[in-house]
Amino acid sequence: MTNSLIVWGVGTTRTLRVHWMLHELGIEYETKRIESRTGDTLSEEYTRINPKQKIPTLVDGDLVLSESFAILRHLRRLGELPYDDYQQSAAGLAAYDEWVSFILMELDATSLYVIRRHKDLPDIYGEAPAAVTSSLAYFDKMLRSVLPKLAADKPIWGSTFSELDILMTIALDWADVVGAGVPEPAKTYQATMHHRPAYQAAMKHNFRDLQIQTRPDQ
Repeated sequence: MTNSLIVWGVGTTRTLRVHWMLHELGIEYETKRIESRTGDTLSEEYTRINPKQKIPTLVDGDLVLSESFAILRHLRRLGELPYDDYQQSAAGLAAYDEWVSFILMELDATSLYVIRRHKDLPDIYGEAPAAVTSSLAYFDKMLRSVLPKLAADKPIWGSTFSELDILMTIALDWADVVGAGVPEPAKTYQATMHHRPAYQAAMKHNFRDLQIQTRPDQ
């Protein structure tokens, strides 16, 4: 296992995803505490590492990854979180693909990120109150569609904690921030994840000493 991991980025929910996984795995790493919307990501040094000029970025030796979910997948392979029999089965892998597509597309990109852009960053992306309202309603509809699959006190995929729990919990956290509302049993599931020591440690690490004191964002 590598001992030279570097994570560029703090202060957003996407960087939180990465820090949380690293704390779950107990892997030592270095943090470069750059933030979005501060000019940090536009520096010549960082642009050489990540031309997208976004955070997070993981540097693992010669490997550079700049999408948070890809980073989670890579770290999971490095670490020692177990896989149960279901997770390794054909049905389990299909369910994994469905969950990750649903969380990243329906909950995040189609709903929460629209709200993020047009409610919190209108100076950049423009005001669009109708889009915000419809995105809030869409998030609620999509989340309720999977409530029967959510067990209040268990991981969402099989019997073992995974990167899917990181994606789902942070989506629910963001829903709380924007006032989308989190119904049961998702609320109890979210609270269960909040009690994980790695989540609590990552929250402190990711959101402390920020240049821009703001709520957890996308």
